[in-house]
Amino acid sequence: MPNVEKFFSAISNVASRFSQSVYGLPAQKEIVEMRKLIAFSLLGNDYVMPLNEVSEILELPESTKLPRVKSWVSGLANVRGRLLPIVDLAAFLGGRLSSTMRERRVLVLDINGVYVGVVVDGVQGIKSLAVDLHQASSSQGPMASFIDGIFVEEHQTLPLFCAKKLLEDDQFMSVAV
Repeated sequence: MPNVEKFFSAISNVASRFSQSVYGLPAQKEIVEMRKLIAFSLLGNDYVMPLNEVSEILELPESTKLPRVKSWVSGLANVRGRLLPIVDLAAFLGGRLSSTMRERRVLVLDINGVYVGVVVDGVQGIKSLAVDLHQASSSQGPMASFIDGIFVEEHQTLPLFCAKKLLEDDQFMSVAV
């Protein structure tokens, strides 16, 4: 019996030394759902759009002009063996691109079987914004019918551009003159 008491005493001693050297668990952080977005500029304004709506971002490729299409259709480009219609989004909206040719980018959209590249003034990169920063909002201006709310950050408000709405627009899909 004395050996059993010594054994439990030793275990109790080790346990008390261990509990003195143990640090508390780190405070649990609140998990915030984030949304990955592409930030771009057009017509002097900044916008974001869901990353999953853009299949790739290109520098402005060489394109072939097409006859009997509206003026905002820049042409047709061969991108890795696939024909990509290039559309000047600013011209479609009644404006003009304000950036240099070097700054312009093509956002390639491949949504519901529609494969098209839209030219924007520039792309700032990918942003991760908390979902709770999104607010429903009515928008004004040429992009109003393609905006799906806004993201409000500390220092700026970013309208959320919805490419699906653009591709569902009858005027956008009617390119023939």
